[in-house]
Amino acid sequence: MHDAFVSFVESGKALAKGRGMAWDFPLDDAGASVIGWNLTEIIRGRPPTHYLRDLGQDTKALAFMNALRVERGHPPLVKSALSTPWQDFIKAATCDQLLFKRNTPSHVAQNIIRPLKVLATWAGTVEPWQLTADVARDAISMAGRMQKSGKLADLVIGIIKTVVDTNHLSENCPLSSALPTERLAPNPDRKSKEVKSKDEIRQSLEHRKRAERLPTKRAFWELVRIIFTETPRTFVDAIRFNALKAMVLSGLRVGEMTGLPADWKRFREYYDANGRPAGESGGYSKALMLRHFAEKQQPRHGDSAVLIEKAQYVPKIFSEIITATLDDTVRLTQPLRDTLKRQVETGRMLPQFGENDLVPVAELYPFITGNPFWLKMGKELSDDYVARYRQGFDAQVLQSLAQHQHKEFEKAGALDSATYVYYNRLLKNDSKEYPLLKLRHSSGEEYAPERKTWREVFVRVGELENYLAASAPTKLSDITSLKLGAGEFQAWEFLYLTPKRALSEERNDGICDITRYCSVGVPNDMLLLSVLGDVKDQKESLFMRYGQTVEDRALTLDSHMLRHLLTNELFRLGLADTIISKHLNRRDVAQSYEYDHRTLAEHLEDMDLPAGTEVALGQSSATVAALILAGKAVGPIATTYKRIQREQGDQAAFEYLRVEADGYHSTPYGACVQSFMTEPCPLHLQCFTGCSQLIATGLPENRRNLEGLEVRFQAALSDIQARPVGTVGRKNQLQHATIGLEGVRKLLSTPRGKRVFPDGPDLSKLTPPGSVLDD
Repeated sequence: MHDAFVSFVESGKALAKGRGMAWDFPLDDAGASVIGWNLTEIIRGRPPTHYLRDLGQDTKALAFMNALRVERGHPPLVKSALSTPWQDFIKAATCDQLLFKRNTPSHVAQNIIRPLKVLATWAGTVEPWQLTADVARDAISMAGRMQKSGKLADLVIGIIKTVVDTNHLSENCPLSSALPTERLAPNPDRKSKEVKSKDEIRQSLEHRKRAERLPTKRAFWELVRIIFTETPRTFVDAIRFNALKAMVLSGLRVGEMTGLPADWKRFREYYDANGRPAGESGGYSKALMLRHFAEKQQPRHGDSAVLIEKAQYVPKIFSEIITATLDDTVRLTQPLRDTLKRQVETGRMLPQFGENDLVPVAELYPFITGNPFWLKMGKELSDDYVARYRQGFDAQVLQSLAQHQHKEFEKAGALDSATYVYYNRLLKNDSKEYPLLKLRHSSGEEYAPERKTWREVFVRVGELENYLAASAPTKLSDITSLKLGAGEFQAWEFLYLTPKRALSEERNDGICDITRYCSVGVPNDMLLLSVLGDVKDQKESLFMRYGQTVEDRALTLDSHMLRHLLTNELFRLGLADTIISKHLNRRDVAQSYEYDHRTLAEHLEDMDLPAGTEVALGQSSATVAALILAGKAVGPIATTYKRIQREQGDQAAFEYLRVEADGYHSTPYGACVQSFMTEPCPLHLQCFTGCSQLIATGLPENRRNLEGLEVRFQAALSDIQARPVGTVGRKNQLQHATIGLEGVRKLLSTPRGKRVFPDGPDLSKLTPPGSVLDD
């Protein structure tokens, strides 16, 4: 066994021991465990909960392998536990990433454990320290065919590079240098437009940079219509509507939005130099701030589970709607917050009762299931309560309903059929892992096994809590506190709280009694991601549920597009990049420019031309002037403009542009400012052969054109070199292909906005007499 591998595993064991984690836990034949490691609980992280409790072969990878084996005439394999070294490797990598590098449980589960299991499944009998480049390449190839997007293959490559090679775990390291490096195919929606008329060139000024990262106009405005005008049909949808309203206006990440604290409101006071409120001097005396926990702010090697508290300024025009929206969310979730707070303080599921209290099972039905209807009621009356509650989700309606049923129950009202069904099924859930729930008389004596009258059946609350904790662990409330930089943040302090697995509302088109329901959850990103239509295996999206037309119901929207949209609007309105970066919790200004999707026309609007210049020049020539002033356009016109400006002043230079410049020209390979209306390019846009006026754009369509041209030049060069030396024209053809190939490669390597051949000739001019082309 390789020494580096042994050291890596021992380091993992030491980390696990320091956290009180049992290294060995029992597995069944398939490699699954009932115990395992609760990764979220280990670091006291925020839901959802991630586990390491399956150390068997990856199910999907094994199915893919078995399909290949059957094609080759071999019997399929049965899922089994991985070998002990592979199990130790996965555990050690988990501890290293989670406890030492302090990455999040979701990152460890998705980007470390899963690709390691895929690699181990394909490796078979090859142990980790015996890994070779061939085994790794085969595993990557299999992962690429399993998941067409290529993401899983990228993760396997990442594991080889960052875990195996970095720690030198294999005797054959380094392996990464022999791995494929092709990335995902470019977005097919980015189409190149190689031939453009003058009108099309003008339209290209409205073309957005990386427009696919912005929401479509129809999807965005349909979402706005839904969340601002539709009446939500469920309590959780009401929460989602409010969250999306705030998200559109604030630009927070989806995790930052779903993790807002209930105590979100902060104010900052401003005073002038004399100590008076700034409002008395024409400014603002008070600014509203949105307290939140920012993501991607942890210092290097910082604890990923610690919440980083920030405060975002709320623009004055949004302060009223943000306040109304978030205050309404506080009102909606307050009953859940009260329940969760009492559960945290008492450590019990049903803190409304004493542990030794005997309570009729009928009255406990809404506390356990969330369904407020436990007594038989007429359909008209129940529909009336449902409609009244959905009108504004007022908890007083639920209280009124509960009081009505209690009065009817005392008058010997019959139980609802759903109550009978639930408790009859509950008694059939007998298991060796937990005892059967004890039913009692009002005196406390246990019921005999004879037929029961459910109206008269009681349970001891403490016994019911123990039974539910054992039989339905997924319905336990999220009570784990989270870590702040100083102190702790309790689960009940979150703004967005939802009932967990409230089937009466989610599945049965009813309502949930949030004032009594005992299962309260702290939602994660999926609260919003699952209903925007851009998640695989999603639930019914908001577009499907509230769309007015067939086309509207088919819309989807990526939540992160809202952040791109707000950033782009702030740029368009002229805010400084430093302000935008700080406002949206970015570490440096460069990150904000990845979210800048302004059109060229919008860029040019920010540029200041002398008063009256645009009117005098006309729109087309004024655009060229702005490009030249910004340093984004070169060419004979730009060179002459600068010379005239330097020698004769701005007025003469602008007069020259008015006569000579007819617009901005984009070629399939780069950009150029040259009047092609009366004098076309002599080289027919073969700019890559050395024209000094060519500018690299870095646009995806330009790169694809150039990469295709590079392949054709390489093929032509190979054909020419294969011909006999004495072949007629071979030398000129070889020279032409070589120059073209070198020019294309240089253009590909030139940074965006830079001249490719700054010292080359100006090939946009006519060829001077005496050149080879005159012969």
